[in-house]
Amino acid sequence: MQTYTIEKTSVPSHSDTLTPQLIIHNYIRAYYEVHGREPHVRHIGGQWYYLNGETVHRMAIFNEITHLRETAHYQRKVQTNKSIIQRLIVKLRGI
Repeated sequence: MQTYTIEKTSVPSHSDTLTPQLIIHNYIRAYYEVHGREPHVRHIGGQWYYLNGETVHRMAIFNEITHLRETAHYQRKVQTNKSIIQRLIVKLRGI
């Protein structure tokens, strides 16, 4: 059993295959973007991983990465809309 810690600045090259380290790297980045902290992740062998106290299959990680990326995208979109509205309010108060 090996635990991976991946720096947020490291970027996998496009020629890499989907190694356990790359899968974990993508999961950590997606999780961090949504929750603001790193998850507890490790590869336990074969296609199985240990995520935040739960044993899951590699396909479950792929689904979770997709879900986290969609959530992060939605959060950015909501944040952008709020900032536009806040700027408009400030501008109207100044009139």
